Amino acid sequence: MLKDEFQKEQWLKNSLDDDKVEIPEQLLTYKKSRWQRFLQYLASPTKDPLEPICTSSIGYTSLKVVPIVAAVFITILQILLQ
Repeated sequence: MLKDEFQKEQWLKNSLDDDKVEIPEQLLTYKKSRWQRFLQYLASPTKDPLEPICTSSIGYTSLKVVPIVAAVFITILQILLQ
């Protein structure tokens, strides 16, 4: 998606082609320790798994109703099993 935007804007494409970035070889061969990779994993941003549910009104309502229905079902099941 980003590549298409760069291709559409000729001025942006030219300015990006003109810029040169030199990366030291030390950084290319730098290997992170296991601890640093773990910390980076913990600090990385995550995606909210409930976001698609909470964005719609039906999803938001079901998010409230489903736990109540499940609690009632489990209560009735426990009463019937005694």
